[in-house]
Amino acid sequence: MRLAVFCCLMALIVADKEARIKNYQFGIEDDGSFEAVYETTNGISSTEDGVSYPGLEPETGNYVKSGSFSYVWQGVTYTVTWTADENGFHPEGDHLPDFSHTREHIGDISDHEK
Repeated sequence: MRLAVFCCLMALIVADKEARIKNYQFGIEDDGSFEAVYETTNGISSTEDGVSYPGLEPETGNYVKSGSFSYVWQGVTYTVTWTADENGFHPEGDHLPDFSHTREHIGDISDHEK
């Protein structure tokens, strides 16, 4: 998921060949939590942080991540704030449709298991 966001943002940078990274910070703690920030000269910015929750068995567990990214397109700044956890990726932004009511209509996956 982080790779997908990074690829989308890099595509925007490639579109502006003069854009440069003007701020990049990344830190990771001993417990696996991290924070990352970057900003480019063409108005793209991103922040992300995450916490690792190890599972009971090796190679299990999950990350809970949150962040936001902004970009300018045709003079308008678009911002997406998101969270990602064991329940999926949840973006929010004024320009994005609101799907928060969907779970009420379709129910939980356990409602459809046999």
